[in-house]
Amino acid sequence: MVTASEEYNFTSFSNLPFYTKVNERLLDLAEVGKQRKIVDLGCGTGGITKLILERLQSAKDTVIYAVDHSRTALKAAAEEIGERKDVAIKYVHSEVQNLTGAVKDKVDAVVYCNSIHYVPEKTVLVDQIKETLEPNGIFAFNTSFYEGSHPDDSLLFFRKWMMRSLRILKREHGLSADKSAKVSSRIQLKAQDYVDLVENAGFKVLVNDFNRVEVPHEGWHHISGFSDWIEGVMPGVPLDVGREALQKGLGQIWDEMELKTVPRLWLSVSAAKI
Repeated sequence: MVTASEEYNFTSFSNLPFYTKVNERLLDLAEVGKQRKIVDLGCGTGGITKLILERLQSAKDTVIYAVDHSRTALKAAAEEIGERKDVAIKYVHSEVQNLTGAVKDKVDAVVYCNSIHYVPEKTVLVDQIKETLEPNGIFAFNTSFYEGSHPDDSLLFFRKWMMRSLRILKREHGLSADKSAKVSSRIQLKAQDYVDLVENAGFKVLVNDFNRVEVPHEGWHHISGFSDWIEGVMPGVPLDVGREALQKGLGQIWDEMELKTVPRLWLSVSAAKI
């Protein structure tokens, strides 16, 4: 369960300029401006929903389904976006894996920003997305959690950061990570696995590419506070302790290496229902 604190942190992260640009690009691949019924899957506090609204060429007769498992996030999204008389926004409380039960209408596009890696049963999810889409409907998603997302010129930073954080964890808290407790959301697929996933479900891949993004210190600082990240790099460690060690280690290594940004590769896939 995502806590209010985590949602707040992710809201701060999602408002960073580099992350906005990553998702603006994905929405352009999905051609959301031309669509009339759009699902913002895992909408969180509404950052992507707002970007969709900015791209609508004509809001008349347009419906956006903002779907999320967190009532707190949906409430925050509704408050942030406010009332819109020119477009219908339906806030849907549901797990993403229950999409067909939550959204009964057929839609023109489903966008899923930087979250598909969390879903254990990805085949089930993609099948439900296909069932929800109209013929030729677009499914677009991106992720930075896959095997190969770290460019070669970022690996030294990661090694130093993890080693420093683990030493801090041991020295200051007397704890070590339990590698046997690796969580499913951090077991990463290859980029080709994601392409195979949608093609095997009956989609035609339109775009499959990588976008190198320079992530500033603030971005990594926020990432260090997300439960899935902590559980992935420090399995078995209490979240508050893991966050403290990771953020302290990050600050030290960042200064020592005199860094301004560290690159990461975002995978973007846009596919049409056949």
